[in-house]
Amino acid sequence: MSGRYYSGKRTREWLKIKTGHEQEAIIVGFTAPRGSRKHFGSLVLGLYEEGKLVYAGHSGGGFSTEMLATLHARMVKLKTGKQPFTDVPHEDQTTWIKPRLVCQVKFTEWTRKGEMRHPVFLGLRTDKPARQVRRERA
Repeated sequence: MSGRYYSGKRTREWLKIKTGHEQEAIIVGFTAPRGSRKHFGSLVLGLYEEGKLVYAGHSGGGFSTEMLATLHARMVKLKTGKQPFTDVPHEDQTTWIKPRLVCQVKFTEWTRKGEMRHPVFLGLRTDKPARQVRRERA
């Protein structure tokens, strides 16, 4: 690189470009809403690794008011008392659902624990069965 960097000044020589990743995920539960939010707080996400459903993180952002209501109505129909994971952190008030709904999320990186950091909901996927959702490798 030959461009000069000027601290605190924007120039065309140095551009800050944020990149991210996208991943399909299975919605396996949702948390209770907090504050003024209605319907649910965040989605609990999973994916399959070596034939086993594993925890992949929570997504609490990216929802319109309409999507919160629509998605909640679909999830309530899939309620189950069965937790799909063997090891999930602090899930006191999670409503578990059957692993049928697939969504697309964007996120910043994978953590050492194998969770997505800052996943943001982009939309539901109807073109792929949940059983085919795997961690995507770059």
